[in-house]
Amino acid sequence: MKWFSCLLSYFLNPIFRAHVWTALGFTALGLTACSPAPQFLNQNVSGAGLQTSVELTTAAGQPLQLNAALPNHVTALFFGFTQCPEVCPTTMGTMKLVKQALQKEGVDPNLLRVVFLSVDPERDTASILNAYTAAFDPSFIGVSTDLTRTKEVAKAYNVTFEKVGTGEFYTMNHTANLYLIDSTGRTRVSVPYGASADSIVHDVKQLLALNNIH
Repeated sequence: MKWFSCLLSYFLNPIFRAHVWTALGFTALGLTACSPAPQFLNQNVSGAGLQTSVELTTAAGQPLQLNAALPNHVTALFFGFTQCPEVCPTTMGTMKLVKQALQKEGVDPNLLRVVFLSVDPERDTASILNAYTAAFDPSFIGVSTDLTRTKEVAKAYNVTFEKVGTGEFYTMNHTANLYLIDSTGRTRVSVPYGASADSIVHDVKQLLALNNIH
């Protein structure tokens, strides 16, 4: 049994144990490093620092922080206005299709929060926003704040907007991108106007998987 005693002493040796734990540590690091990065179909803006700490209030009167952590959710943020003739209704219609597609694929559509932030607070009152967003999907969230805060949030996302014309029938020019924010509050994807619902569904699912949301 002498060989057994020698073997036992070897395994109990602190130097051996240190080597084992070091090897296990490198293995764990290797597994972490090899975890697949998300493959977005739209523009990856994870490193762009698009975020804001501005506190907003929804048209329903609820507090909202766009880049606060929201466990088990992905947020889609769009800047628009209710009297927009084409870009805004097209984008909101696409997001309705996205939620429907998620449900068909067995993903809870409520895991995607859609926020419509008005760049026309002069006309977009809470009641108008509620009616507008509900026409696409009752779960869509409308947000309108004062012009100063609107500009501050827009600047944080590199979004520009301007009033065109005067009088009752003025319009607004604005950046038409939509932004996807993960459950940690980090803005990850910029979706250009006209992107397909399928591409957005893909990117939303990538973010859900990234944050282990099921």
